[in-house]
Amino acid sequence: MDTRTLLRERLRRSRDWTQTIDELEKELEGSGTKPEQSERLFELAALVEDVIPERERALGLYQRAWKLHPDNLKALSRAREVYGEIGRFEMVAKLGEMELRSPHAAVNLPAIVGEALLDSGQKDKALPILQRALGAQPDSVRVKDALAAVTYDQEFWTDEVDRLSDDAERFEGAQAVRMLLRAARILRIESADDSRLEELLKRIFVLDIDEPSANFIYETVLQTGNRWDELEKHQLRRAERASDHGKKVESLRTFALEWVQRFKDKDRGAKFFESALRVNTSNGEAPMRSVVAAFSLLRQVQGDKGEWQPLLDIADAVIAKSANPEDKLFVAIQAGHIAFDKLNDVDRAKRYFSVAASIEKDNPSVQDFASIAGPLDDVPLASGSLPAMPVEAGGCCTSSRRRGPSSVWQEVEEGAQGRRGRREGRSRSGCEGAGGSRRCCESRRRSRCRGSRCGGARCEGRGRSSHRGSRREGRRRQGRCRCGCEGRCRQGR
Repeated sequence: MDTRTLLRERLRRSRDWTQTIDELEKELEGSGTKPEQSERLFELAALVEDVIPERERALGLYQRAWKLHPDNLKALSRAREVYGEIGRFEMVAKLGEMELRSPHAAVNLPAIVGEALLDSGQKDKALPILQRALGAQPDSVRVKDALAAVTYDQEFWTDEVDRLSDDAERFEGAQAVRMLLRAARILRIESADDSRLEELLKRIFVLDIDEPSANFIYETVLQTGNRWDELEKHQLRRAERASDHGKKVESLRTFALEWVQRFKDKDRGAKFFESALRVNTSNGEAPMRSVVAAFSLLRQVQGDKGEWQPLLDIADAVIAKSANPEDKLFVAIQAGHIAFDKLNDVDRAKRYFSVAASIEKDNPSVQDFASIAGPLDDVPLASGSLPAMPVEAGGCCTSSRRRGPSSVWQEVEEGAQGRRGRREGRSRSGCEGAGGSRRCCESRRRSRCRGSRCGGARCEGRGRSSHRGSRREGRRRQGRCRCGCEGRCRQGR
């Protein structure tokens, strides 16, 4: 079994995933040779990316893995890629320069580092690296354009910007984007506060809304001016214009991480994560990365606002659509705790924990809940989404009525036998007519009926406006109800 599988198995059997990651980190560094420790820390960092929304933890592990064994270049490369995903181009350049010292560096790395230096305003450092990139990739149009943006005549830079801007109007598509981007780069280096910079960038977005360098410069402009609403709208436009479903989900996920890490705004990060999860679960065509990290942040942000029901709606969709067992396990356990601790809904909590038990019955949280609420084996698993449990208006068998914490704990501790007794008691108090006290509730358990008043059997005679002209209407007229109470319950009258 490989390291990544072993780490995931450990998480599946843990109560607190974040604490388990802390323990694993210490254990992995305490045994084996440095190359072995480095490889294990790399695998742990990859796992942390999926579990923890803040990227610092994964980035720190990647860099420690590289320092333990500098030949493990993939650890440094992945850290650089993560910085690129969250829009930290200055860190892309910094780690890329370290990576370039290795003889095993990728051929296209000088181009990546050179452009990152240029776009983050480090023109002088960018020049020699871009020249090196051109030597490695002499046919690269992007390298040639980037090099041209640092070799202009500084005395006549305004003329160069005007010329490129005017020439771009005579071209379409990629050629126009290249000219406008070159003009924007020169203008940012020479006069970052010039209003023409934003105009040039917006002209680029009309032609290519996902141009990476233009977006980094534009986001930096908006960030500097604290124009957060405009930045959010721009990213939403980018997500809406994604070419396919999978790219839309990935865009929303990346923007969420950027808000959390680069802009330090967890509320907006949670908003983008929620959108990513909803889009992903709308059809489930493409798997989404970082589902556990996304739900963790949503639980933190929405939980602080007391928005538990919307959070459970998201959990239902994830459980129904996710094909990843670890994602489904984590979300089901968290949803079970929310349903039980925050909403006092024991039935719904049992359904969530039954999903978790079907994946990992030895998880401590699952075992803890089962020791209180009883066995989970007899709880039916939902096919598809777990629907929000309706609050019924009244009548017999009303099991989803709101109860206080004390009554919930009493019900759980008394076990399955006590619950059956109470359900029968509620049936006797809610049903009318001799002999009709228990059959309605029993029928609900047999047929999973959802009568509007009795909360159990779907009585065929529940209203003159229902089932008119059908065989069921005939039953109603004869005073017979499917629940078995022979018309003596409130619905059969």
